[in-house]
Amino acid sequence: MDSDPSVLPSSADFATVQVHALSGGHFTLPEEQFIRPATPGARKTVPSLCFLIEHTGLSTGVKTRIVFDLGLRRDIDRYSQPIRRHIATRQPLTTDPDVVKSLASGGLRPEDIDFIIFSHVHWDDVGGPRDFPSSTFVVGNGALDVLHGKHHSLRGGHSFFEADLLDPSRTIQLSDPREGPDVDSMATSTVASATQSRPDLDFLRPWKPFAGLPATLDLFGDGSLYIVDAPGHLPGHINLLARTAGDGWLYLAGDTCHDRRILDVEGRVCCIHADRGRAEETILRIKSLEQKGVEVIFAHDVEWESKAGNQHRECCKMAPDRDRAELKKQFDSQLGPEAFHEGWASLLSLDPPFFSASLSLASVPRRKSHLSRKNQELISLAVDSAATHLYAPGIRKHVSAALKEGASVDEVLEVIELSSTLGIHACNIGVPLLVEVLKEEGKFAEEITRPYDENQERLKKEFTDKRGYWHAFWEDFLRLDPEFFEAYLNFSSVPWTKRLDGSSSEGRGALGPKMKELIYCAFDAASTHLYVPGLKLHMKNALGYGASPQEILEVLEIATLLSLHTPHVAAPIIEELTSTSSWSYSAGGAVV
Repeated sequence: MDSDPSVLPSSADFATVQVHALSGGHFTLPEEQFIRPATPGARKTVPSLCFLIEHTGLSTGVKTRIVFDLGLRRDIDRYSQPIRRHIATRQPLTTDPDVVKSLASGGLRPEDIDFIIFSHVHWDDVGGPRDFPSSTFVVGNGALDVLHGKHHSLRGGHSFFEADLLDPSRTIQLSDPREGPDVDSMATSTVASATQSRPDLDFLRPWKPFAGLPATLDLFGDGSLYIVDAPGHLPGHINLLARTAGDGWLYLAGDTCHDRRILDVEGRVCCIHADRGRAEETILRIKSLEQKGVEVIFAHDVEWESKAGNQHRECCKMAPDRDRAELKKQFDSQLGPEAFHEGWASLLSLDPPFFSASLSLASVPRRKSHLSRKNQELISLAVDSAATHLYAPGIRKHVSAALKEGASVDEVLEVIELSSTLGIHACNIGVPLLVEVLKEEGKFAEEITRPYDENQERLKKEFTDKRGYWHAFWEDFLRLDPEFFEAYLNFSSVPWTKRLDGSSSEGRGALGPKMKELIYCAFDAASTHLYVPGLKLHMKNALGYGASPQEILEVLEIATLLSLHTPHVAAPIIEELTSTSSWSYSAGGAVV
């Protein structure tokens, strides 16, 4: 293991470890502090990912369980007051499930964990060490000085630490990779006690280069797990490089960066790394590993967490009943218990992994929240109520949810009125084609070329005034049938011109023009319609009314959730015809 190959060796020829993702809670970051460019005021809810690593000695058969980072503390009131003040700026935040609960879902207790390795000692990664009464804690060189306030150059609202965080009698601080082992700082008695029953595990091994990384510590001496010196973010910041049997190489990157886009996009000058220069060097080394096929996961990697399939790489396989119960709790936490319906219940009963992947997909827009919860529900209503879909269970759900989020009846009705305009696309597509055919056939040239009369000019102006735009695909429609055009103009303009009860101002409807255009985008983008000319037009209009790219993207993501209606309709039918279900859900929870 002493060599430094340009290509990492395959897992087939060496010992491996098992790695399981654990939830350590979620909190919210302002994007402009971490990435450039960023939309002013944009915020992103991110996970605090933690990991269980299991190693079985090939010669000894001894199993060692390590947890890498502990995420958020279950009870935030247990943080010190300066940290709690900082946490107030990171809302919304959730600590359920935390690492202890995540381990329990796999049948493990805190007492089953031998070592907890901390990537660093910021509040959102250290969790609650006191929950692990028999584990040995491992930190990088310099981390203890950080805890005890000896690094006065650290600044920022996040740079508050707790001197009493770790029990000194159960804590190992690794040696300085640049200076060699310091026997005193290593607390050799702690090392000896912690490794007594694990002769193949050695925290005193020398740091050596490996796979382009200048300083790594081959923890078990068999090439299965490397502690990696990852300087820049905070003194003592370390990562893990794991060789796994099923997925190859896995790199757990901690807080090397807080947004995956930083691997490809320049980060802000005002970053939160203690040493920006060394942090950039570390990031470049990680990029090189990723190019070699190593899977890289950051502590707050919302993109990784959101990918379908990654949620199933969580802690050890659970028993079916506990698996389903945990998934139902996740559903309630992420989407709310009121969103659970027959389709979700049948899918959970028949196929928990696909249920989990579907939940992950559905929860992404809800976590990002570029649109308010109310507007998310109204966008969803537009997709489900469109004439090309008419998904009645979704219409009922989203009307109910929108009203609960504060939508008025007028706003809900206006979504229905706006979505009812979808049918005009028969003319928007058909009339230009008709004119094209007539030109090719050389027929009715006078009808398709004659100029507008006074009435048609009036209708064009009225449409532009009421709807705020004009597009070429209306030209032939107005020329060939001004009577039907006028009827459609009156029909489609109601949401744009009606005066609400009690309003003395000029009528503008219940929703703002930006939201109206986003609703048009939603049903034009839905897979049951995919009307490209309208989608492009309404994207332009939405941007003109002040929509951000993130808001439009969130509309597209919500429209994509139409995919879930396939299993939601089919699963109850399959369940009924095969009688496989032994699960039902009531307001009180799961019933076997």
